Amino acid sequence: MKALILNGSARGGKGVTGKMVNALIRGLAKGKAESTTFEIRRMSISPCTGCLSCMHKNPGICAVRDDMEPIYQALKASDLLVLATPLYVDTMSAQLKTVMDRCLACLQPFLIRDDTGRVRHPYTWRMPAKFLLLSTSAFPEPEVFAALLATFHAQAANFGSKAAGAICIPGSIVLQVEPVLLDRHLSLLEEAGKILAGTGSIPGTLLQELNTPPVDVDSYLQVAARYEDWCREQLNKARRSREDASI
Repeated sequence: MKALILNGSARGGKGVTGKMVNALIRGLAKGKAESTTFEIRRMSISPCTGCLSCMHKNPGICAVRDDMEPIYQALKASDLLVLATPLYVDTMSAQLKTVMDRCLACLQPFLIRDDTGRVRHPYTWRMPAKFLLLSTSAFPEPEVFAALLATFHAQAANFGSKAAGAICIPGSIVLQVEPVLLDRHLSLLEEAGKILAGTGSIPGTLLQELNTPPVDVDSYLQVAARYEDWCREQLNKARRSREDASI
């Protein structure tokens, strides 16, 4: 198996998303899968201009020439696409959404019905056969991922791919204050990567464990209070700095 991992976090490898990506990579390696990772925040990728040159003039080739080029090549060579993103305003980060919009280049302008009867575009080149979602959210409830999950499944369907699973771990604020709370999920994610590399899927029971919040809401609020105290300190420092500057 060849896996392409798109890390759409604005913080790159520093946050919970980065830790999740690294755990998955370790697991994929144990399962003898090859993986390529792009940290999108370090790349220069422009939004889709909607010119449709990739459909009407040069099939399969985007008219915008930038850092999408190596991603296009990796997409064509991979079996699995991993979309890694923190939850930003109820969906994926702007960095990752920009990349996904630019994948329009794989589509033809014609129309067909897929296996479900939905009208879709056929393909000039194919995206990876399977998609996997990794995400985290600052809030503690798993319900906050609903819009992102809908987007993820819709994207997989639009590109003719299958969803291999979605792993959404809430409560990232406390997972950064108390990193040990994430350890079990990282171990499970490593196990999931190894199994995925060998079988092409993740057992439902393992997915259920991974999607079980690592901390309940009451405990989350207790730990998050320490983060709020830190925020107050920063705000007070900034206020004092402004006052000193005005003297």
